[in-house]
Amino acid sequence: MSKKLDEKYIESIDPEVQRRASSGLMFFIKSLKIPSGEGPLRYSQCMKDFQRETFEALAPSLEAVRIGNKPPIRRFWIERTKKSGKDSDLAACLLWLMAFPIKPLKIQVCAANSKQAGIIRNRVVELAYYNPWLDGLVEIMDKEIRHRSRPEQVWTRIEATDSTGAAHGETPDVLVLNELVHVDKWKAMEDHMANADGVPRGIVIISTNAGIRGTQAHLWKQTAASKPDRWKMLLWNEVAPWINPEDVEEARRRDPIGSEFRRLWKGQWVSGTGGAVDDEDIERCFVLEGPLKGPEPGYYYLAGLDLGVSHDHAGIAVLGVSRREGRMKVVHIKGFKPSIMNDQGKLEVDLMRVEEEAAKVSKVFRVSWFGYDPAAGGSFMAQRLSRVKGVPMRKVNFSSPTIQTQMATEFVKVLKDSKLEAYDDKEGRLRRDFSKFTITHKVMSGYKLESTSDEFGHADVGVALIMTLPRAVEELGGWGGLEPEDVIASTDDASLTTSEVDRMPPELRDIYLEIGKNLL
Repeated sequence: MSKKLDEKYIESIDPEVQRRASSGLMFFIKSLKIPSGEGPLRYSQCMKDFQRETFEALAPSLEAVRIGNKPPIRRFWIERTKKSGKDSDLAACLLWLMAFPIKPLKIQVCAANSKQAGIIRNRVVELAYYNPWLDGLVEIMDKEIRHRSRPEQVWTRIEATDSTGAAHGETPDVLVLNELVHVDKWKAMEDHMANADGVPRGIVIISTNAGIRGTQAHLWKQTAASKPDRWKMLLWNEVAPWINPEDVEEARRRDPIGSEFRRLWKGQWVSGTGGAVDDEDIERCFVLEGPLKGPEPGYYYLAGLDLGVSHDHAGIAVLGVSRREGRMKVVHIKGFKPSIMNDQGKLEVDLMRVEEEAAKVSKVFRVSWFGYDPAAGGSFMAQRLSRVKGVPMRKVNFSSPTIQTQMATEFVKVLKDSKLEAYDDKEGRLRRDFSKFTITHKVMSGYKLESTSDEFGHADVGVALIMTLPRAVEELGGWGGLEPEDVIASTDDASLTTSEVDRMPPELRDIYLEIGKNLL
């Protein structure tokens, strides 16, 4: 929207309207044009009750700060669900202070990192775009918003806890701590609060989504809620009324575990650890009679190897995936208990047996992808298997938050959607391993599967299977019949990549590799 196209709106902001906007926050807010779900509208046309409650609670304190009086309320906790406008609403309040100051004003907006800290600044930019009459009053810089005529006296600075020097030296009139649940450097936040405590005529606004129970952010909320005479709690724990229900349903489907959905869209503080799947989901997948002795036509085989670090157990699992049938099933599992004595009198897993088993199943099932965790002591064994015995070993980085989240979510999805078929051995090993898994959820890094350790190990066979699931699901999603755009022949005579060879049907892959040997 250009200024030329918006001339009609500019003309409506006459001197009297601007005068009234300068004298009170609520009139200013209602006169603003905002990018609503129905297009650009005045705030007075689309403001919801929970937003009005927030503005009306903040107004007396912000107006007191502007003229240097003691605010009636000095501490605010604003907690809303995803896309409920908390950043836009705070941006509108800061714009009013920057546009119509009476005395010098110092405002700080701080968050966990530069991206989070910049959210409110981006909302200020949006509001200035839809209200170009503010351009003559407010100047927006990279990390600062300030009054045009008094830039040294009236400013809002955007900071992050990971920036050098953040939280030191300033005593702001208004301190905004944004997206508190993402903070991991709490010393910086504590410093900010200590600075704010030294401003008896200033206010603090904490603005955040719900987070994880037991974290520092949760403890701060509990403290605030326990002091109603000091803190004003402004909570909205429902889906914002302007959000399309279909979008919410898609968000729910993207989070099969559910805790992230409940946190962001339902405003619930969730437990960091919980059962990955229930007993019914586990039982439903055990429909096979036993292991297979060899590969089946049309199946693609993946395998996983888990070696314990602090607990001497190991596990191998082989997963068959059918492109045409859209099925995945466990065809072979093997667990290894400590069985040989070391020089200190402690039993350890016989790693030679593990290596022999890995080589054996790779050959029998013509495994095209054999995952292992290098951090679990498997790198040397993987190198031997790969170089000496031709096993296609592939690293699975368990320390990667992305990999952890993929394994956790795919495990839950395939069990809840009945996509995985399995058998169990006489010891009930795989069923027992599945029951051990819990989900650890961290706001910054996502989900992680963890397992309790007992005399049977730490779910080694289950972990070996789970490391194959992201690859299996990825392959299943890409399989199907030929489409018009599919290429069925190529004139490119370049050698196939390792990944391309891995994806070939077993029969073709064997032929391709054999031809390659003959050409050498």
